[in-house]
Amino acid sequence: MLVTAAALAVGSVAVAMPVALGAPGAAGPVVIPAAADTYVIRQFPGAVKGGADKLTAARWTNWQTEAYLSFVVPPSVTEVDGATLELELQPRANQPATVELRELASGWSETTTSWANRPVPGRVVRTVTVGASARMLSIDVGPLVDGPGTYSFALTNPDDASAATVRSREAGAAGPRLVLDEVPAGAPVVPPPTTAPPTTRPTTAPTTSPSATTPASTASAVTPRPSNPPTTPSTAPLPAGPTLCGASFQVEGGETYQQALVRTDERFGGLDMVRVFYPGAPGAWPGRLDAGTRPLVVSFKYDPREVVAGRHDAALRDWFATAPRDQEIYWTYYHEPEDNIAAGEFSAQDYRSAWTRIRSLADRASNPRLHATLILMSWSLDPRSGRDWEDYYPGRDVIQVLGWDNYNLAAAEGGYQDPVAMFERTLAISEAEGLPFGVAETGSHLAAGDDGERRAAWLRALTRHLTASGALWVAYFDLDWPTGDYRLRDAPSVQAWRDFC
Repeated sequence: MLVTAAALAVGSVAVAMPVALGAPGAAGPVVIPAAADTYVIRQFPGAVKGGADKLTAARWTNWQTEAYLSFVVPPSVTEVDGATLELELQPRANQPATVELRELASGWSETTTSWANRPVPGRVVRTVTVGASARMLSIDVGPLVDGPGTYSFALTNPDDASAATVRSREAGAAGPRLVLDEVPAGAPVVPPPTTAPPTTRPTTAPTTSPSATTPASTASAVTPRPSNPPTTPSTAPLPAGPTLCGASFQVEGGETYQQALVRTDERFGGLDMVRVFYPGAPGAWPGRLDAGTRPLVVSFKYDPREVVAGRHDAALRDWFATAPRDQEIYWTYYHEPEDNIAAGEFSAQDYRSAWTRIRSLADRASNPRLHATLILMSWSLDPRSGRDWEDYYPGRDVIQVLGWDNYNLAAAEGGYQDPVAMFERTLAISEAEGLPFGVAETGSHLAAGDDGERRAAWLRALTRHLTASGALWVAYFDLDWPTGDYRLRDAPSVQAWRDFC
């Protein structure tokens, strides 16, 4: 477990120097930030998460992670009389009762380590109780840290259906730290590093839609289906730029959809993109409304068996052929099919086959502005859903963009979910598939006792996170729905979405 200082010159662990607390030459604690940290995902054996702003140790049937940390004690620290590993928790639902600290071989790199090439953790050296309201893990590692060298640990989770999440070194001062006690007088004060070692881009990737009644969601994901590069013509590269703000909306007081769009534009200061639903066949362009040249996320429905039989080929060929060529069209066949398939209305195989046929019809239009977009419930990624998202996924040779419907499920308990936790699995799936993604529906009704200020803060955190994660667009579900009134009508929430737009 202990690696000599000489090994630092050739090892692959990036070095972060210690930060001394107290006056030079005085005995006292020394805080050493992590030199490297990452986590690995069994279901995504090639994923590298060294640049993420968190570390997770999760244990689900189809979602397992382990976290790795490394610390460098410099030669100037000649004697260690005590050492504590401090990890700042990100409390959330389904936190485990205990976590395990294990031995871990040194020599790994946060920029290349994945489940496929991970250093397998060794014996358990500490089992730590995690309190229900705990915000910090303090783990005694004094017997393990006895002088200069590199010390690596693994954080694992022995409790089923739970996940421990702590902040990584990308969180700065809130990141993992090794606190050494009773440093002898004369130990120099070493400044913190001015630059961080290179890391991968932070990524995150769960959820449900108002169309599904589900329990409070926990983060989970499933193995992505191996797929081949597209064999059919693809679109031109998607336009670069910031994440677009959008909304779904409903007609009110006898107005038309065009009038509803004008009203929604006025409320939010002008939408960047517009979400359009058809309960059946799509309308002839411009359809229900004219959004100008703004991007559209438009969905329509046909019985998959009729599609496979070719009954709608002519109508679809005409619809794709007459689609605008001066705006991006993210078209979706049968968004959120999961409940329909579960009810036996059609099979998952029918659905995938219909997608494949419709994509081939779209390609005949030779319109690079048409983007085949699969939209699913994030609830389908939760183990408790009993679903496998791959059942609805025809593969990367058909799908060009992934869309997710993801809602705050904590409002009934008076709260708002952490956006990082909400979108963890959806982003992980999108990243693993190598596909661009958007959020086709998101929202929350007001939590009990909230005048809108807390929802506004949640909206700002959500849009910041999704913008940083590279979402193409985020559409708010501005509807009064049977599962709750999601409309933004209080001044703080409206202002938050206006600011995003």
